[in-house]
Amino acid sequence: MTIFLLAMVVAADPQPTQAELLQIFRDEFVPISPGVGDFPRRFAMGRRAGSDVERPVHEVEFAYAFEVAKYEVPQNLWEAVMGTNPSRWKGKRNSVEMLSFDEAVEFCRKSTKLMQEAGLITAVQVIRLPSEAEWEYVARAGSATIYSFGDEVTKLDEYGWHTGNAAGNDPPVGAKKPNAWGLYDIHGYLWEWCSDTWHEDYVDAPNDGSSWTIDGVDNKRVLRGGSWKDTADRLTSSFRLGANAKTRDDAVGLRCVLSGTP
Repeated sequence: MTIFLLAMVVAADPQPTQAELLQIFRDEFVPISPGVGDFPRRFAMGRRAGSDVERPVHEVEFAYAFEVAKYEVPQNLWEAVMGTNPSRWKGKRNSVEMLSFDEAVEFCRKSTKLMQEAGLITAVQVIRLPSEAEWEYVARAGSATIYSFGDEVTKLDEYGWHTGNAAGNDPPVGAKKPNAWGLYDIHGYLWEWCSDTWHEDYVDAPNDGSSWTIDGVDNKRVLRGGSWKDTADRLTSSFRLGANAKTRDDAVGLRCVLSGTP
């Protein structure tokens, strides 16, 4: 009887295959077309009233389209691509955490190869980490307020997991409201790796949406979005954090961009 019941449970909850998870991943990318419809070509990056690392405010202009994942990478997808699950807070649709910058880059490389081989993306399309400018652009979703949903911190519980409403990285992705462009967990849940090397301010920052790479300084990278361990002031659209690229923490994950979109 026990074996029979166990078989029924397994049959009722089949695990998606790698191919199925990659298809889901592809389907969850949101097209971003600056200069078309509700997608402004330019936006003001940073915040005048924010911390020193959020200044000076500068204008960024996009001349290219790209796509961004509506969710942070969940653990079942990471495991299907990488073969392991490093996360402390286990859950197949929880965001993956405890991964370094290099491991995040390797996930992007491997998923690119697998999706190209499966015909889910073209030979010129690439899965990668967002630049810091791309991250803030999609986080703001056309807004110029402190959060994507406005300036009212009292509404944060509706959109993000933070130290005031989360006990850990326990819920599945997408449990809160999305921003105006359909992206979930932008505010809180996990910090998200960006491709840029860390810089203390925006002086001489690129204004074309590209990542900022400082020669000889590759041991510190940019994190965005805040996490379940952080207070509301770190979950804004513009707050920035620098972290050693080798950092592994249960409040650090990733969200992917698909570039080279036809």
